[in-house]
Amino acid sequence: MSISLTMNVSPEAQTLLAKKFDGQPGYLRVAYDNEGCGCSLSGAIALWLVDEQKASDLNIASDSGISFIIDKNDAVYLDQNLSITISGFDKSSVRLASDGQSYGSSIRIEDRRAASEVRA
Repeated sequence: MSISLTMNVSPEAQTLLAKKFDGQPGYLRVAYDNEGCGCSLSGAIALWLVDEQKASDLNIASDSGISFIIDKNDAVYLDQNLSITISGFDKSSVRLASDGQSYGSSIRIEDRRAASEVRA
């Protein structure tokens, strides 16, 4: 079974994401984070800036210039066509959705790159 995801990024979200990358290289990982949730089916979508891909990662196609990745095991939780827009609640977070559902309306972007620890 082949999984193919696409990501549409609004211009406002693209500006926010560029600020988050702060001119540094990396990937934006779409993760199904179930750490501390008690069950693999009880999780939340998270967005992490990371330094590199893992062998189990899939690329998410996007014409935004941003390199989106997702672990192939997490991809099963998402619809094929995704979009990121600025959150209506907090202009420093984003909304991730598909045509069929919303995965989060105020998702923060967490910088998990090694270089971010040096800058902090």
